[in-house]
Amino acid sequence: MKGEKTSKRKKLIYYVILAISVCLLVAATVLTVYFVSDAKNDNVIDKDPSTPVVPDDSNDPDDSKDPTPPDVPSTGDDVVKFTVPLVSETVSVYDVIYKSATTNFIYRHKAVDFAAAAGTAVAAVADGTVESISLNETTGNIVTVDHGNGLKSLYRFVEPVSTLKKGDSVKKGDKIAEVATAYGSEAKDGEHLHLEMEENGKKVDPAKYLDIEYDEK
Repeated sequence: MKGEKTSKRKKLIYYVILAISVCLLVAATVLTVYFVSDAKNDNVIDKDPSTPVVPDDSNDPDDSKDPTPPDVPSTGDDVVKFTVPLVSETVSVYDVIYKSATTNFIYRHKAVDFAAAAGTAVAAVADGTVESISLNETTGNIVTVDHGNGLKSLYRFVEPVSTLKKGDSVKKGDKIAEVATAYGSEAKDGEHLHLEMEENGKKVDPAKYLDIEYDEK
């Protein structure tokens, strides 16, 4: 009787162990399937497979795909030359140390002088608007023309055209004044047109814009 109970107990333990083994096997199989599926999903692109993938050409060196670059103002040697205000055989060098024969003052002459007889027509070097007309017997009459984009031309020791006034539009080559008889602070320096040019408020060499050759002052 005792032996029979022992045999039944062994069988029960065997079935319990077998059941546990089966459960562990099932669990291992389920986990394996889960992790394999998850790994595959990590490599799936979330897009409709029927939609073609367009390559990124943002770095494509083909210039034909780039928009036309905007126009850039010319600078340096590419600057378009304007017309000279008058024809003169003698044009003084820009930015030199100069001694006035009239005042005996020594200063930097940041302008160019075109030697010309009184009454010689003075032309606007480029299209623009008359910014001001200053009449002064000491420093000399001055006509200033604004050409836009920060560029201006200043004509000194002139007699402005009588009909010219502030705000008038002028074209390149238009007569805006005449060379005046020598007077004022340069009365002993001979008749001439004193020309200055400015870029954004700073004086610059007129030869940057005018086709001229300098002589010693």
